[in-house]
Amino acid sequence: MRFLAFLLFLAFLLFAIFARWFFICDILLLCEEEVPAQVEDIRLKTLQLTKEDTVLLSGYDQFLFAPESFNAELNDNNMAFLDTISQMMAADSTVNLEITGIFSANEKDVMAGFYEDLGRARAATVQNLILANGIKEERLIVKSEMIEDTIVREPLRFSFVSNQGPSEYATASYLFTNMTYSDANFPSNSDAFDPGDAFRLYADSVKTYIELNPEKRIRIIGHTDNVDTDRYNQKLGLRRAESAREWMKDRGVECEILVESKGEEEPVATNKTAEGRQLNRRVNFIIEQNN
Repeated sequence: MRFLAFLLFLAFLLFAIFARWFFICDILLLCEEEVPAQVEDIRLKTLQLTKEDTVLLSGYDQFLFAPESFNAELNDNNMAFLDTISQMMAADSTVNLEITGIFSANEKDVMAGFYEDLGRARAATVQNLILANGIKEERLIVKSEMIEDTIVREPLRFSFVSNQGPSEYATASYLFTNMTYSDANFPSNSDAFDPGDAFRLYADSVKTYIELNPEKRIRIIGHTDNVDTDRYNQKLGLRRAESAREWMKDRGVECEILVESKGEEEPVATNKTAEGRQLNRRVNFIIEQNN
């Protein structure tokens, strides 16, 4: 008898709870339906392709990178932009594409894979997508720029530059098989090689790659700015390349490593500014077939 009374009480309690919910939600309409939170896509439709002062493409979605990241969150509009650029380059062999990756001052110390800064890493991510469309590496120029804003709303810039006639500047490469590192790895006017975390990661990856591909070798080329004499810069570039070779060997990279110097012969930027000279003081690591 007590058990039956308990069941009746439990049934009444459940009915009371349901009746209260029905009255509040269906009659008074005081229950708010939970709506899933929407992640706002803040891409600005301001992406352009320019050539000098002329805008060739406009109104595309900006690429989206999370703060402190170089992994692009691509959408269909981004891919359409890159496909259109690739088609234009395939139709016009007289132009190269300059890709400038932007990063904030807050991101200047962020680890960016093999790259010395997050801007180059972001630009290189897109460079690889264009390479996959069949455009040759030598027609793609990767650059970076740091801004003071804390939020980077326009993380990439694209512009066509002419490749006709003798070029005033060489092109710095940022691919695994032809990687550029600036003199951030060297004290000023010194050949002591003191690499940062980005290069250490690169060197370890090269070590593994060489172990898997023993037919490959490395060529290291030293470059300088135009401060001091040409003869001095030739020697400084070679000493830096030799120092980098010794560091690679100490790291366990076991293969033939050739060294050479271009001195001040192949600048990638103007020597009239401190920023340009810093870019020109660099070392190239080229992985090539062992003859």
